[in-house]
Amino acid sequence: MVDAHDSKSCLERGKSSSLFSGTNMKYFFIFLVIVVGLLEVVGDVLFKEWIIHNKKSLLLIGVVFYMAATIFWAFSLKYQSLSKAVVIFAVLTLIVGVLVGVFFYKEPLTPLNIIGVVLGLASIVLIEL
Repeated sequence: MVDAHDSKSCLERGKSSSLFSGTNMKYFFIFLVIVVGLLEVVGDVLFKEWIIHNKKSLLLIGVVFYMAATIFWAFSLKYQSLSKAVVIFAVLTLIVGVLVGVFFYKEPLTPLNIIGVVLGLASIVLIEL
């Protein structure tokens, strides 16, 4: 059992569950973060649609997606330290959100926005080194 006061993840302590160890834990963490990011972006789209169409059902469904994302996020923290997890999650969610905005809502993407996305990807690479 993980001590609530211990800030290191199972991966950093070198412990593993019977199903995951080392590299597999890292891949499982990435999978969970992708799921969290997708759930939150779907929630964001539902919130945007709620604003556009003023349908309360879209707001409620969006909240459900955010709640599901929070549950997956909590489980993902078992496999990575919080400091790394937050950066990876934030950047991946940002990139997917930008792509949704550009392709579905025809929002403009400026050269400065592109630089921001590239720097975000670079931050993930640097934090994983």
